[in-house]
Amino acid sequence: VNILINVVSNLNQDLKPCDFPQIKNGRLHNEERYRPYFPVPVGKRFHYLCNSGFVTASRRYWGFIHCTARGWRPAVPCVRQCVFHKVENGESPYRQIPYSQGESAKVKCYPGYSLPNGQDTVTCTENGWSPQLKCIRVKTCSKNDIEIENGFLSESDHTYALNRKTHYRCKQGYVTANGETSGTITCLQNGWSAQPSCITHSCDSCTMSLEQEVLSLRHVGLHNESLFP
Repeated sequence: VNILINVVSNLNQDLKPCDFPQIKNGRLHNEERYRPYFPVPVGKRFHYLCNSGFVTASRRYWGFIHCTARGWRPAVPCVRQCVFHKVENGESPYRQIPYSQGESAKVKCYPGYSLPNGQDTVTCTENGWSPQLKCIRVKTCSKNDIEIENGFLSESDHTYALNRKTHYRCKQGYVTANGETSGTITCLQNGWSAQPSCITHSCDSCTMSLEQEVLSLRHVGLHNESLFP
């Protein structure tokens, strides 16, 4: 038993003691009283407090900091606490919801508004929410600005956000400039990318398609004759 005690004692002597802890956004309780006793050996612990707006990992305003062989633990005693409550130009929760530093929350903005860069989440950082709980007005395009003849829009929405596409269809007997029965236009910074265009279905394209099909069949026939003379 004495040998074991001596081994443990020697191990403790070899461990590096802990200097006075520098607690970011917090402080030791009665730190001026304890400061003269530093450095302290491994195993010691002290009561500490977090500044306003910061909490411990267990979301309390006070805790214990421990001197270990790897230094002070926890390594980050105080973390920011953010409150998710009032969202400007967006949906706000009915009650305040606390989040700790590093955690994220979903934000739902009102139509026509968005977080910066089109984000839909905010993250609690050491300096508070990033980005802030504020939805800003975004560029939108109106359905009323679309003029379409011989066609109709496929969607019922009246307002479209930046970079959003809307689909349109042409009436029977009409096609887009690309010969399709439907197309899309996009809401851009300066308005809609183009006005929908539905034109009369041209018989020239039908004739061209028929000629191409005949030529293709002839090619297949010649190919088969070369295989089976």
